[in-house]
Amino acid sequence: MDTAQVWSFKVKGKDGVANCIWDLCYSPDESQLIVASGNLVWVYRADNGSLIKNLKGHKDTVYCVAYAHDSSIFASGSSDKCVIIWKSSTLEGLLKYVHNESIQCLEFNPVTVLLASTGSTDFGFWTMDQKSVVKTKISARPTCCSWKSDGQLLAIGLYNGVISIRNKETEEVVKIERTGNPIIWHLKWNPSKNDHGEILAVVDWNQKLSFYKLCGRQTGKDYILGYDPCNITWFGNKYESLAICGSNKMCQLYNNEGVRLACINKQQSWIWCCCTRNGYSQIVVGCQDGTLETVQLLLDPVYTFYKDRYAYRESLTDVVVQHLVTEQKARIKCRDYVKKISLFKNLLAIQLSEKILIYESSSDDMKDMHYRICAKLLQQIHCHYLLIITNHLIICQNNCLSCINFKGIKEREWIVDSPVNCIRVIGGLPNKEGLLLGLKDGQVVQIIVDNTFPIYLTKVMNEVYSVDISRNRDKLAIVDNNKTMSVYSLEKQESLFQEPNVFSVSWSTTNNELLAYTGNDLLFIKNGQFPSHRQYNKGQILNFTGSIIYCLHENIINHVEISLSPAVYHYLGTGQLNEAYQLACFGLTDQDWKVIGRMALNKLNLKVAKCAYIQLEDILMLTFIQQLEERSKRGEWNNKELINNSSNISMILGDISAYLGNFNEAVMYYTQANSNSNKINHKIIDMYTDLRRFNEAHEMIKSNNNDDINEHKLLLSKNADWAKSTNEHRTAAKMYIDAGEYMKAIELSDLHGWTDILLDISRRLDKSDHEYLECCARSLTRLGEYAFAADCYAKYGDIENQLNLYIESYNWEEAFSLVEKHHDYTRKVYLPYANWLAENDKFEEAQTAFIKAGLQNEAISVLEQLATCAAKESRFDDAGFYYWKLSVLCLNMLDNETITKTDYQELLDRYDNFQRKADVYYVYNNIHHFLHEPFASHMSETYFNMARYLIHILQFGDIPEVSKAAVLYTLAKHGRALGAYKLTKQIYDRLQTLHLPSKMRDEVDLSSITLNSGPMIDSEEISTMCYRCSATNPLLNSLGHRCINCKEPFLYSFINLEQLPIVEFIPEDNLSYEEVRSYLQKEPSSYRNSKDEDINNVELNNDFSQTLKISHKQENGSLDQDPFMAKLLNSDLISESYSPVQLDIATLKAISFNEVIIVNNPPLKPRYYKSVLPDVSITQCTVCHKLFYTDDYELVSLQQGRCPYCHTMKE
Repeated sequence: MDTAQVWSFKVKGKDGVANCIWDLCYSPDESQLIVASGNLVWVYRADNGSLIKNLKGHKDTVYCVAYAHDSSIFASGSSDKCVIIWKSSTLEGLLKYVHNESIQCLEFNPVTVLLASTGSTDFGFWTMDQKSVVKTKISARPTCCSWKSDGQLLAIGLYNGVISIRNKETEEVVKIERTGNPIIWHLKWNPSKNDHGEILAVVDWNQKLSFYKLCGRQTGKDYILGYDPCNITWFGNKYESLAICGSNKMCQLYNNEGVRLACINKQQSWIWCCCTRNGYSQIVVGCQDGTLETVQLLLDPVYTFYKDRYAYRESLTDVVVQHLVTEQKARIKCRDYVKKISLFKNLLAIQLSEKILIYESSSDDMKDMHYRICAKLLQQIHCHYLLIITNHLIICQNNCLSCINFKGIKEREWIVDSPVNCIRVIGGLPNKEGLLLGLKDGQVVQIIVDNTFPIYLTKVMNEVYSVDISRNRDKLAIVDNNKTMSVYSLEKQESLFQEPNVFSVSWSTTNNELLAYTGNDLLFIKNGQFPSHRQYNKGQILNFTGSIIYCLHENIINHVEISLSPAVYHYLGTGQLNEAYQLACFGLTDQDWKVIGRMALNKLNLKVAKCAYIQLEDILMLTFIQQLEERSKRGEWNNKELINNSSNISMILGDISAYLGNFNEAVMYYTQANSNSNKINHKIIDMYTDLRRFNEAHEMIKSNNNDDINEHKLLLSKNADWAKSTNEHRTAAKMYIDAGEYMKAIELSDLHGWTDILLDISRRLDKSDHEYLECCARSLTRLGEYAFAADCYAKYGDIENQLNLYIESYNWEEAFSLVEKHHDYTRKVYLPYANWLAENDKFEEAQTAFIKAGLQNEAISVLEQLATCAAKESRFDDAGFYYWKLSVLCLNMLDNETITKTDYQELLDRYDNFQRKADVYYVYNNIHHFLHEPFASHMSETYFNMARYLIHILQFGDIPEVSKAAVLYTLAKHGRALGAYKLTKQIYDRLQTLHLPSKMRDEVDLSSITLNSGPMIDSEEISTMCYRCSATNPLLNSLGHRCINCKEPFLYSFINLEQLPIVEFIPEDNLSYEEVRSYLQKEPSSYRNSKDEDINNVELNNDFSQTLKISHKQENGSLDQDPFMAKLLNSDLISESYSPVQLDIATLKAISFNEVIIVNNPPLKPRYYKSVLPDVSITQCTVCHKLFYTDDYELVSLQQGRCPYCHTMKE
């Protein structure tokens, strides 16, 4: 390793005697050097060693100095036990503090202004804000100390071989004990901020160098130095090496693994201290004899490159190979000082101190970065240049070149006229590689490895600094030491041109005419004899491939992508299309490729044009070029016609101009091609049409005196297409109409809802345009114009679609009028009409419509769906009404002479089922409102009766959507209020077995508990009595609404569900309804006459109800005289089956007609009932035939204006 002395002298005291230099340090900005010598502190300029000032203050020898990281202060320690803090700006003492013994070492914290000082028996920390320093005792004499780079830990080396690592609180965190207890003479943390900052270098007077991690674990082994080390300091920009000085009177450089690299300074006495000036690659040493000397390390960058690979030295001992394309890196650790390196293909040569290593990577994989040793030359070779080729090494020393093989045997030697300034391998076959040499006398020489004689190429006036040869080996680029670049033609042996201020030069490896050179922080690209173009860039050119230039600047490779557009345009300007294309292949913008493609097409160079548009991925132009190639193969044109400019060529050029957008040129070429014809030039018309220049197209047609209607319509159609593509849809629709393309006009009008245009189209069409009229009708239908749509269907006689329109628009009158003329469509109209009526609650009309359509079952199905939906939506009043209507429909269907006996029974069963559901939903509606509304609309007795009524029905079968839990809950709640405690207890027990809502469950549980404290009997006031046999019935009857004794059915008032005081009877079998009615209407027998004085009977009749009112003048009468009662008493009351009382003619005549209720609901048999309580007034609805107490019925009729059950309006 080469070094150069910067300055040197001996530090002498006042008596002229040289004093030993014990310690020294640089200021953080490396401008000052502080030296401890004698009892003075010396301040020197670091650059030239001139003395600035010597500082007095110590009374004895100064052993150590240290500088603060912020350059504000520095400190010195002496054997007089004092530490003095000096102010750096004035070089005056700031303060002083003392230890118990002489000061051994000082070290400032690298992060804060914190000074660590050690005496012989203690150490302490000083800061600016402390008035006194607290000392900490230590087990042995400290010899050295060093702060870690983050300023958190301090390592102290002790005389007994122990290293103590302490934090800022002086606590020991790590203790390292060296084997043999050697004196730890110096230690130093690596100042790096990365992982290396945790490495502690230690030297002891057992002549060993060691490295430790922060945890106290040693890394590597102990390295034997062979002398007593006195001081160590980290060196390099990345602190990758160590400088160590000591008793061997030398300062030597080691790597971070303890491998000795080189000796950088030799003196006549011990070197006690050294310090690095890293910003300048300098090291200063202080010696026993007072010598103070600074040396410069001449560390020139060591690098090499070959094509896409670049290798350089790092950390003095490592070689890094970088692939410039993939950015992959491979590091080779040599563990020795790397002097020179060389790359060639897959080979790498590394020259170390005493040997040369040759590595190789895979030759099959161009991207392989795994290098393996293939040869070793154990020779110490001194040379200026080292190059490797396929099977040899080239060693260059001054003007002598030697070729040795990989075994170290010299095979050939060349002597040139002058020392070699630069050399490069220019390739060639194995064992025939060529070398290009630039000599100090200005010669450029070529050497072929298998040729003994150098080949003279040319000569310049000055020393050759750099030289390169072009790709075809026909041109040289030379840069001399005056920074003048000269380009020579080897074929003509003449200078082509020169450029001043050139720093580096390189020919393109892919194009023989491209040359790149740098100078004044600019990069120049020159193409042949054309003017060069430039761009800003710093650095030296290493390689030029395609459009990529690799430049080296401050040991960093920069990947520079240059624009080749100027060079390409130079070729295009001179018509050199093939040369422009070859250059463009190395990288151009899409716009540049377009220019190449367009120019090649204009020159009919289809090969270049095709390649250009392939780069652009322009499918349209590639298709067009393919068509041109096929036309050329068919003989439509050739190169001879291009020279003669024939009509075929004019047509081709017109097509090309049109595709390229030069439309005026295209018109010119088309006109020229059609100059001998009077016909319309359709090429021009098509072009104008494609360009949407319709006015010019019309003018072109007129200019040819052609009034062909088809031509105009075709043009109008294309004009409409363009208007549609530009979103001018209304204009497009009108143009389509004028062009006769009605379908497109209809589609656009339908899309935008233009009824006026659709009507205009329909009026223009006649009945033969069936398809267009149908489309018009569909569009008008979607727009809601049913009348106009029907007109379209009528225009060509489509009756079915007309009816569909009338049905869709609910225009029933028009539909019925059309059906009168076409009876085949009756069912088609009346079925949707009936559905519409049913949806609008016009059920009677819907029934009539279904009947007209012959769909009685459908009438039932529609109402059944309505009823089911109403029940699911909790509209139970509506559900009951719908089921009653269903029962009426079934009843009406029974009155059909053609019905079979099976169908009759089926309809009768359905009637009973619908009546049952109607009754349940009618009553349950009140229960539902009671549970879900805040206020009750009925008395407790009414809700109690309703719940009992439902329970008796539901015990024979469930009804959808009717909650038994709700009914039972209502029954229990009101039963308890009315005194039915026993019944309530039974209901609560039953409710607890059911799944209930949480709120209802809590209430049931609580009520069930509280009920146990009351009586377990039911009140007699709410008991049920049979009016036929006078038997008292339980509140919950297993037979339902029948007497448990005589099986007489109970009838209820369908408002409050109270039991009616009537008994059913039947006449003799041979009596008809009319006969029974006539007997009942006759004057009563003697019994009745005897009662005329006592009873005033009034019968009120109207169209909607029949009311029986009976009033007594006397209450005393004999039941024995009543024949009806006599029949009741004589009837069988304990029969297993129920049989109504049968009356003969005499008894019928004896009964007053006003006391009889006849339920006549044809085609069912009439049912007859006799009131047993003459003072109770009962009303029957003549529509639904339900019975009510007259007072309740009249009140509800006044409130609602209708029957509460069947909703029949009252007048």
